Order: sequence, then C-alpha cells, then structure tokens
Amino acid sequence: MVAYYRLRGYDIGENCRISRSAILDRAHHKGVHIGDNTRILMEAMILAHDFSRAALEGQSMWCDTRIGNNCVIGGRTMIMPGVTIGNHVYVGGGAVVTHDVPDHCLVAGNPARIIRRGMVLSDRGQILERGEKVKQEV
Repeated sequence: MVAYYRLRGYDIGENCRISRSAILDRAHHKGVHIGDNTRILMEAMILAHDFSRAALEGQSMWCDTRIGNNCVIGGRTMIMPGVTIGNHVYVGGGAVVTHDVPDHCLVAGNPARIIRRGMVLSDRGQILERGEKVKQEV
C-alpha cells in the first residue's frame, strides 16, 4: 500500500501504517507529508487543498499538510489543509485538527485542543510516557 502512495507522489516516511479506509487528499498528492513510524487509523481524512480559502482570501488553494514522526492519527479524524502536526503526537478519534500541533502532545475534540503535554510514543504507536494533563479554560 505504501508503494501505491509513493507512486502517486505522496511523501510517506518509513515504517508507516495507513488503514485502507483512510483518505489521503487525491487532488494534491504532493501536499501530503507523513513522517516515519506514523499510524493512520480507519477513515481518517488528511486534506491538502482548500478551495474556499483560495476564493475568500486570495490564497493558493494548494497547501502542504505535514504529520511528524511517531504519531498516531485516530479513527475518523480530519486533518485540515495547511496544518502541521509535530513529532510524538496522538490525535484522538473523531478530532478535527484546524491548527498546528506542537511536539509531544495529545489532542482531541472538535476543534482539536491539547489535552496532554510531554507525551512520548514508541515507533509502534504505543504511549511510553503519558506526560501531564493540561488544564482547560472554560
């Protein structure tokens, strides 16, 4: 499967696992960048183009969406165009990631917010260090 994505122009690192039901942007193959040892679970969607932004703000509709090394992208997650996700990031299932995410975080929700900082994931997506919980402002 990784060979198929490489043929189409996706930038996918070594030892990645991508579910067959995951959707990687087919309109802008070269805008999707995925780091080493990353797991993308069922029905996750990664977008790299945004026609509405181009029409409203006069920007290019083609964006680069980046996912770092040792990340887990949960089931039915949506990664919006132009977002950069750092290394060792766990994105909870069903999250909608609209902004950049720093390294070593757990994010969840719609829109996705940081739940934990200081997380470390193994190269197989297992949580090695849980980090500390972030207090949410009401």
